[in-house]
Amino acid sequence: MKTTSYTLLENGTVVNADGEEQANVLIRERKIVQVSPKLTIPVDTTVIDCSGKYILPGIIDSHTHMGIPIKNGWSADDFDSGTRAALKAGVTTILDFTILEPGQSLTESVAKRLKQAEKSHITVGLHCNITRYEKSLLKEIPDLIRQGIRSFKAFTTYEEAGMYLTYAQIKKVARIIGKHGGLLMVHAEDNETIKAATKQYSGQNLTHPKYHALSRPPEAERLAVEKLVEIHQQTGCPIYIVHLNTAAGLEIAKAGGLLVETCPQYLFFNDSVYEQPDGRMYVISPPLRKPSDQKALWEGLLNGQVDTIGTDHCPFRLSDKPEGLPFEQIPNGMGGIETAFPIMLAKWLKEGWPLSRLVQLMSSHAARIFGLYPQKGVIQAGSDADVVIFDPDNRQTITQQDLAGRDAWNGYLGLEAVWPG
Repeated sequence: MKTTSYTLLENGTVVNADGEEQANVLIRERKIVQVSPKLTIPVDTTVIDCSGKYILPGIIDSHTHMGIPIKNGWSADDFDSGTRAALKAGVTTILDFTILEPGQSLTESVAKRLKQAEKSHITVGLHCNITRYEKSLLKEIPDLIRQGIRSFKAFTTYEEAGMYLTYAQIKKVARIIGKHGGLLMVHAEDNETIKAATKQYSGQNLTHPKYHALSRPPEAERLAVEKLVEIHQQTGCPIYIVHLNTAAGLEIAKAGGLLVETCPQYLFFNDSVYEQPDGRMYVISPPLRKPSDQKALWEGLLNGQVDTIGTDHCPFRLSDKPEGLPFEQIPNGMGGIETAFPIMLAKWLKEGWPLSRLVQLMSSHAARIFGLYPQKGVIQAGSDADVVIFDPDNRQTITQQDLAGRDAWNGYLGLEAVWPG
């Protein structure tokens, strides 16, 4: 019987959440065998020289939407194309969401989504969407947690799409999830605030994308986060706010003990992009905010207020958002899984920030929060051999050629990136 060969990553700088070290990484059968400055090289070993390069745990994107229905269309990536793009950018694990169809149980929604994910090229995990409030659905939660689906998502808005749960309903859901050791994720925008703001602009054939932002004011996030802090304190259930994007929301969430995710789009763009010719392509929910909110989010990345960076990857082609659509009809979402880590890494290196903090934000924290650690999120003996290797001097401007074979629109062209490899 042939002996399984080893791979040695030699002379690189290993970066984990707790710091950096010059070390060699020995890999066998997709597992890390040893991490050490000095080690005995087994026979039948392929050696890869990583001198001058960094070795990080594989990136975990804990917020993606592959091939989902949005308004009258579908997001432009399925699990095949989306995970191919992810892999090029150093993402080795994604956590996507189920789609709860009419009459479907939570368990059935999980099974169907897992089947769709079989064409993926990287590791895929799932969060379970709860977009209807029914006692039969709630009864499934304990079993799903025992089966390994430990994170569930609720929405405080999207009443028009049939996805909205009231705060009272969310509190009951949270109580069950918390009791059984799960985690509640929440899209936090107050529904009544959005309805009142939208009423001012809706039905007037207003096509400028700025009206999308005006119809979803920042107060909607603040009010929803305040309510969710109360629910967390009353139920003890861990609550994770997805795509948080306002300074006020961040302050309230962290003071109230909530977990916080933000996204690259809220860090690199503000509401001024709605004035661009392709401004409609930046229509996302929650909308882009003010430069002051951007500043608070960047500060939150460094001071520990922000726990994770996810992409909310939901790409569209230019033809999916044609000019002249009333703002209410523009599909919400933009892509970013193929550029998130490269642009964050370039920014990190430019500013001289600790790479260990970037590992926390884009790998280890997600692994711990969603029950993947230490299989994922760390380079140590026994962990999966999900690694990202990069040369810090390999900086370049993103062009369409870097996104070869992808026809989805990308808002990050022209930004500086450091690509793995």
